[in-house]
Amino acid sequence: MKATATDRVLEVSVGDGAVHRFHYVWLRDNCWCEDCRVEQSAERKLLSWSIPTDIHAVGVETVNDEVVVDWSDGHRSRYSSTWLEDNDYGNGAAQRHEPQLWDASFTVPRFAHADVVGTDTGQLAYFDAIREFGVAVVEGVPSVSGEVERFAEAVGHVRETAFERIHNVLHDPKGYNVAHTPLELKPHSDLPSYHWPPSIQLLHFLVNEADGGESVVVDGWHALAQLRASDPAAFDVLTRVPVRYQLFSETEDTYAEAPMVQLHPDGRVATFRFSNQLALPLAVDFDLVEPFYDAYRQLGNLIDNPAAKAVFKAADGDLLTVHGHRVLHGRMPFVPGSGPRHLQDVYMEFDDFMAKRRVLLGTHRPMPAGRS
Repeated sequence: MKATATDRVLEVSVGDGAVHRFHYVWLRDNCWCEDCRVEQSAERKLLSWSIPTDIHAVGVETVNDEVVVDWSDGHRSRYSSTWLEDNDYGNGAAQRHEPQLWDASFTVPRFAHADVVGTDTGQLAYFDAIREFGVAVVEGVPSVSGEVERFAEAVGHVRETAFERIHNVLHDPKGYNVAHTPLELKPHSDLPSYHWPPSIQLLHFLVNEADGGESVVVDGWHALAQLRASDPAAFDVLTRVPVRYQLFSETEDTYAEAPMVQLHPDGRVATFRFSNQLALPLAVDFDLVEPFYDAYRQLGNLIDNPAAKAVFKAADGDLLTVHGHRVLHGRMPFVPGSGPRHLQDVYMEFDDFMAKRRVLLGTHRPMPAGRS
């Protein structure tokens, strides 16, 4: 390992020949000594805005597998080569995980209930599938009322919404949602009527013996990638034009106004809300109406195309998990009275899934800069 101080950055060469570059202000801000961090919690003590604007290295040496820097403010910091490689912000795109997009040829991953709730390896595999594909089925979940909540608490935390903590999906002529009818449900995301819609939905099939009612899932991010490639201007419209959504019952109401597509700062899709049944009349600038509908028509046709839909019949005891900011779900129509059909579902957060995954992997604790 070799470290070289330049005017503004520290260049570190590691064994594989790669050169990692770090700004001095960033390195000084990320010192891990006891003066700069709370040792027991890894929280910062150093105030970032207190770092001098002209901070620079006055001395640099490598000791074993560490870079030792003496700073112009009189401080000394130590950084392990492993930590520097892992935190090279100049290589952010290469370090970022890119999930696999899919279409109708995709087979939804399946896991045994006992493995997911009873073993770390099974739970990790389940989390990995949600991270990679945004959808998975857990088989053999006991067909007992409330089991979906018990499963949720075993892998994360239930998110409360305005409606039932456990939502019963049955044929109900008085129900407040189209899910309570036997009609086809086009692919959609749930609760776009929240400014932060739930990002995980669990749908537990207690019994699913009615004729029809096959489950449908669509990779919404794949459809967006297709639209972005074929008509970038249409994709851009969907990131800028706000859509109003509402879901209500006799006693509750939810309402939000947001673009269908929200992006990360680097342009990746962050949140996708798509629910034709819950959209209210568009209320935007006059000149945006036709461009919006042109873009919406293209996207809707991509999503409703059989080439996009993975279709399967869920069995009694199956629990379908969808990443609600990515994967759209729906069902084919079913025949009322042809057999019992009862689902229970709850909402969760993708962030909690990924946090539990990091805990199981042991990567949730930031590594002190002076230790590898």
